[in-house]
Amino acid sequence: MAEAINLQNKDVVAQLYEVIRCIKMFDLHGCKKLLGSMQEDYRARWAYISYLVRCRQGLLATRNTLQRLLSRVNRDKEICSRHLTNICARRFLERREKRMYRFIADFQKLSMSDEKIDLVEQFLQLLYQEMSTDVLWKAATDTQLEDGQQAVERFLMSRIYTHAMFPNGDGDIMRDQLLQEHLRKLSKVVSPTHKDLRIPHMYHAECPWPAAQKEIYMINAYRTPKDKIQCVLRCSQTIMNLLSMANEKSVPAADDFMPVLIFVLIKANPFNLLSTIQYVNSFYESRLHGEEQYWWLQLTSAVEFIKTMDYSH
Repeated sequence: MAEAINLQNKDVVAQLYEVIRCIKMFDLHGCKKLLGSMQEDYRARWAYISYLVRCRQGLLATRNTLQRLLSRVNRDKEICSRHLTNICARRFLERREKRMYRFIADFQKLSMSDEKIDLVEQFLQLLYQEMSTDVLWKAATDTQLEDGQQAVERFLMSRIYTHAMFPNGDGDIMRDQLLQEHLRKLSKVVSPTHKDLRIPHMYHAECPWPAAQKEIYMINAYRTPKDKIQCVLRCSQTIMNLLSMANEKSVPAADDFMPVLIFVLIKANPFNLLSTIQYVNSFYESRLHGEEQYWWLQLTSAVEFIKTMDYSH
C-alpha cells in the first residue's frame, strides 16, 4: 500500500483498500480458513504456474537478445553515419585545398603562441560558417553537422600537429623526455602504500588498474585537443567505476580518486605528457566546461604532484 501511494498508482491503491476492507470482515478462524483455501488453490495451480514462469523466462531471454541486437544495429548505424560525415568533410576541405595550404604556411611562420591560437580559431570558425551554408551539408542533422565540424578540426589539426604540439621544437621534446625518465624511476618504487599516495586498502584488489592505464596511454594516438580530453575522461571514468565496485557502501571521493590517478599515470608513463597539457590548454582551454573541465584539472593537478615526488618508498 505504501509503495502504491508513493508511486501514485490510484488503481492499485483502490484495489488494496478494498482487499483490506474485505479481510477485516473475517475473524481469526475465517482468516486461517481463507489462507488454507488459497494455499490449496496454489498447489492445484502449481504445474501451470511453473509453465508460466518458464514461458516468462524464455520471453525475457528473447527480449534481452533482441535488445542486444538492437544495440549492435544502432552502433553500426552510428559508425556508418560518422564515416559518411568524415567523407563529406573531406570533400568539403578538398574544395578549399589552396586555402588550407596558405593557412598551414601562415601557422608555421608564426612564433607567438597567442597568434597561433587566434589563427586556428578564426580559420575554424570561417570553415564552420561555410559548412552551415554549403550544399553538401544542407540536409545534415545537428548531430551530423557537429560530427562534421569535429572531422574538419581533426583534419586541420593533423596538418599542423607537430608545430602546435611542440612550439619550441627540441626544447619541448627534451622536457617531455625528462618527465618520462622521472616517471620511469618512480615506477620502480611506487606502490599503493607509497608514503605520498596511501591508497586505502579496500582499493588494492584492482591494482595496478590496467584498463585505466590503457586508456591514458592512448592519449598520443589522438590529434585534436577534444579527442585527448575524451581520452582523459575515459581513463577517469574507468578509475571511478573500479573504485565504486570495490567500495559499495559509499561513492569514491576526490581523495580516493587522486592517488589512484597518480599511480596510473606513473605506471602508464604516456609519451609527451607535458606537451599534451600545453597543447590542450592552448587550443581548447576556452572551450573546457563541466565534466571535461573537472577531469582535466584532476589530470593536470596529478602531473604537478608527480613532479614533486622523490624515489623513496
